[in-house]
Amino acid sequence: MSRHDKIFYSKLLLLFLGIVSLLIFFYTIKLRDVIEQNILFNINEIAQHDKRAIRTCIELFLDELSGVEKRLAAQGGDSLRELETRLNLESSTTPFKRLFMLAEDGRIFTDKFLIYTPGQGGIGGRFDFRHLFSGNDRKELVLRFDDNAEFAGISRESILYAIKLEDFSVAGLRMTALIGFTDISFLQEHLIIESFVRNDRAYGFSSVIDMNGNYIVGRTRDIYLRNDTNFFTQLAASRSSSLTKREIVGRMARREDFSLYLEDGDGKKLVYFVPFINQAGPHLDWYFLIMVNNDFLVARQATFTLMGLSLLVLVVLLLTLFMLYGIFSRNRLHMANESVRVRSEFLSNMSHEIRTPLNGLIGLNHLIASHVEERDRLPQIRDWLGKSRSLAEYLLALLNDILDMSKLQAGKIDIVNARFSITDMIADVIFMQTANAEKNGLLLSLEENVPVPWVLGDATRLKQILVNIIGNAAKFTPSGGSITVTVHQERTDERHVRTIYRCRDTGRGMSRAFLQKLFDPFTQDAQAQQHAALKGTGLGMPITRELVRAMGGSIEVESEEGVGSTFTVGIPSEIADPGAPAPRAARTPGMPPAGQDAASGAVPSPAPVARGGRILLAEDAEFNAEFLMELLTDEGFSVVHAENGQAALDIFRASAVGEFAVILMDMQMPVMDGCEAAAAIRALDRPDATTVVIYACTANTFKEDMDKALASGMDDFLTKPIDIKVFLRKMAAITGAPAGDADRRRP
Repeated sequence: MSRHDKIFYSKLLLLFLGIVSLLIFFYTIKLRDVIEQNILFNINEIAQHDKRAIRTCIELFLDELSGVEKRLAAQGGDSLRELETRLNLESSTTPFKRLFMLAEDGRIFTDKFLIYTPGQGGIGGRFDFRHLFSGNDRKELVLRFDDNAEFAGISRESILYAIKLEDFSVAGLRMTALIGFTDISFLQEHLIIESFVRNDRAYGFSSVIDMNGNYIVGRTRDIYLRNDTNFFTQLAASRSSSLTKREIVGRMARREDFSLYLEDGDGKKLVYFVPFINQAGPHLDWYFLIMVNNDFLVARQATFTLMGLSLLVLVVLLLTLFMLYGIFSRNRLHMANESVRVRSEFLSNMSHEIRTPLNGLIGLNHLIASHVEERDRLPQIRDWLGKSRSLAEYLLALLNDILDMSKLQAGKIDIVNARFSITDMIADVIFMQTANAEKNGLLLSLEENVPVPWVLGDATRLKQILVNIIGNAAKFTPSGGSITVTVHQERTDERHVRTIYRCRDTGRGMSRAFLQKLFDPFTQDAQAQQHAALKGTGLGMPITRELVRAMGGSIEVESEEGVGSTFTVGIPSEIADPGAPAPRAARTPGMPPAGQDAASGAVPSPAPVARGGRILLAEDAEFNAEFLMELLTDEGFSVVHAENGQAALDIFRASAVGEFAVILMDMQMPVMDGCEAAAAIRALDRPDATTVVIYACTANTFKEDMDKALASGMDDFLTKPIDIKVFLRKMAAITGAPAGDADRRRP
């Protein structure tokens, strides 16, 4: 090993030792916190156990008291003496050592046949029963009750249970509460007073206090013999405390879980507070309190620290590996969960957007079918038909948007790199949007500074971007507002420019929260959701962003609620010679052919050739076949129907040469699908097998389907739903049939 290597590895070792030393230091500090948290967790478990046990005990007594009330009500009674007799009987057969009934006038009727009036003895002094339920809406009450033997024989250290009576009267006197007393030992028996026992020594002691610090159940069973009846008295006598009395009272008032360190004559202690109000059941203004000697904490910390340090080297190595694996797994899980969430949300929104117009279509078709024979309702039926067509067109637009999003996100949209004029393109956009703006009472203006109008790019997709942005501005700008479109260029080098398109409106604007999700699919502003006229698919802006990205551009949005929004799109372009022929569209491997229709996915049709001949329709769906045959027959075409690809092959094989000019071939059919049938027809040994025009007439619109259809020998790709006007013109151009009525009959 060279001297240079030794120095390098020595430095590396020193660096590693320094890192390990820092890890040991921080590990020790962290370990103390972890151990303390672990102890606090154990303390909390004990607290929760004791809380549940005490609450269960209390609920049993309240249920028992409720049973007493029901039995008294069921037995009825005409005199107060009978009431006292029944109270006496209930006290002898229930766990309550005393039972009282509080009357509306303040008198107390007891199970010992004694009646106490307000102000008499202890009742009017230390505790006034008349105010048990005053100032609150509680139906049940539990509290500690201490009094001397003068008061009806109730000893100290008792628990009072009371339930509010709504409709209970005896001898015309309304009773307001039923009260029972039990000895506090019932609660003490359910409480783990001593905990954290080690070598027969208890390091932890539990108790229950009220909001004033008075012990309900003391940390020892002889609380009065010790005369430590209040926690705050102990706090005042302690040497130090990490919280003051004021801070403790404030946290108790907020019903918080908290802890503090307290040092008294017996040493340092950890005191943990847990309120009773956080669980279901009767309302208790009590706190569970557990004290743990700090010696126990120190001993556990020392044990765990020693064990931890002995394994630190191994832990450091394993931790590094686990951390890397954990980060990798976490990222994968997060990405998977996010993918599932986005997909689920997308499908949910898409389902809503599809089902809503579909419901309208079904309803309108039902109305049309119900009234089609009523001639006096023809205008209304025509209106329903028009609305049905609008809903169908909306569904088609939604489907096209969804397909656009899918293709854009999968990188399957081909961006054409053809020569076009920016000024001509923006003029077309403004012309299309002017009528829309005027209809909404808006002023649409254009400011241009385009010194280099001729560039290479995709004019169709750029129009789609601008129409989306300006159309949204027109939709969300109230009448009387304005929309200003500015276009200017920045020269980046001798051959390239960057064109900036900016649309500024005086519309409703968008909140900051909505701007964060503006480009999420199916996202709509809250204001838009409140106005049916403003609703859309929620796909326009996501598609716009993806198109901008596909062109290598950028899009920015500035908006303020009530002021308006400004969209800025920057698109880089190569400068084109205005007199040069348009270059061929660039095609990326795996992309559809250049020139593909952005909306329908159809490739350009072959040049129409006028010829005679019939149309062979291969379609297995009966309703589609019926529709197309009726449509073509009405327009003067001669059509033959085949139920599947095999039938189409057999019919064409048996036909005369040149009999069929066009074959409309569905792609998914039984027996033999459209691609198989097209390949078989092309392989026939007859002159017209290679010249007959075969259209893939199908709902499959993805690039893979298109490539498969063209590879099988088909000439063109027509997507369903079919554009009837274009379809009829193509059929007429190829067959030479008199389809002139098509344009007149169908708009």
